[in-house]
Amino acid sequence: MPRPKKYVSRSDLGWGSSPASRADPRSGLVIHYDSTDQGLAGKDHSACLTYWRNTRNFHTGPSRGWADIGYSFMACPHGYVIEGRGLYRTQAAQPGGNSSHYSCTLATGPSDPITPEQINAVRVLREWLMEPDTSIAGTVLGHRDFISTSCPGDKAYRMVQDGTFAKAPDDSEGDDDMPQHRRFEKSGSQTLEPGKWASLAFDSRHDGETGEFYAVVGVEEKEGAYYDVSVGVVLEGVTPGAEVQIRATEYEPDGDGGWKIARNRPQNSPVHQGGMAHFTYSWKGNLAKGRRVRFRIAQFGESDAQVTSATTDVFYWPR
Repeated sequence: MPRPKKYVSRSDLGWGSSPASRADPRSGLVIHYDSTDQGLAGKDHSACLTYWRNTRNFHTGPSRGWADIGYSFMACPHGYVIEGRGLYRTQAAQPGGNSSHYSCTLATGPSDPITPEQINAVRVLREWLMEPDTSIAGTVLGHRDFISTSCPGDKAYRMVQDGTFAKAPDDSEGDDDMPQHRRFEKSGSQTLEPGKWASLAFDSRHDGETGEFYAVVGVEEKEGAYYDVSVGVVLEGVTPGAEVQIRATEYEPDGDGGWKIARNRPQNSPVHQGGMAHFTYSWKGNLAKGRRVRFRIAQFGESDAQVTSATTDVFYWPR
């Protein structure tokens, strides 16, 4: 199966690759919890991301001094798998199994509920990790199977023992959270000066609206959104052999009524061979509250070039 649909990556969190040492865990998945109630099931999903960032700060701070957050993943009560150290990394979660097993914390305390969505997130994660690339065993254990500890709590450990987490995931994972869809098109010409980044301007939207559309996600999603965007662009007049770069860029308010760049997504950087070409680009991301996404494009030829047409399809899950 592919990566879980409801997945928050390190990149989404603004983190780079984990500095933890390499490993190839194959022996199964270990469940953890938090010794203190967190109440995340009754809060917005953004609280789970805040908790995860705070946990990483604690684990890498003076009281722990670890290289990174201790866990491989987190299964949140809203059904998301949130990346910690991620794939192929030694953990600091369960002594005796840090390089042989992946770890997943529920971030629950003794009195916190373990939601059906959270259980399914663990099941989806387990099944994904059992795919050929990682090929873990289907075994699910609790932290207390390695050392004397209360973790993962009595409720979660009963689920470990009775096979709750080892069942097949609900096939409707993500289906009750259907994305919204937009399609933007561009038929008018847009000039690209050599070596200068320009925001791609679309002139029509799927609902019949016309105008000048720059933001493709984030205009109405005041609480943020998970998004999956792709764009195709046709250019004319590019100097043969010149490089063309396309990227998604997130903007946030600058405090003066305008917008400033908050985060640049990795760019696609093809080399152009003729005077006319069609370039494509796609990206998945986690958009923070108040931000919006634009496509930006630059060409590095000897003279002006023209964007003659462009189309983008956007799928997004408002929060």
